[in-house]
Amino acid sequence: MKGPRQKGEKPCRRDSVPPELRAFAWNLGPKLGGFGKKQVALNVIERGRAWHWRKLPKGWFDLAFCLEHGQRQTQRTLRELFLKGS
Repeated sequence: MKGPRQKGEKPCRRDSVPPELRAFAWNLGPKLGGFGKKQVALNVIERGRAWHWRKLPKGWFDLAFCLEHGQRQTQRTLRELFLKGS
């Protein structure tokens, strides 16, 4: 068991999952690091509805991550949405 935090010690950089998105993070535990946030965002995009996208906290969506790890149809759709004008 850990004792109280010592002076100057930084808190852990893990965030909790918003209640609306817990269904998309059922296998990742209650607290998430950087990779977990991106995985939740990808799960929301691939398995959720449009209103779920609005519930994603800022910084959780990573286009490069989704293009690398997403399903083919998701990758194609994201390229059309975000990379069309580039």
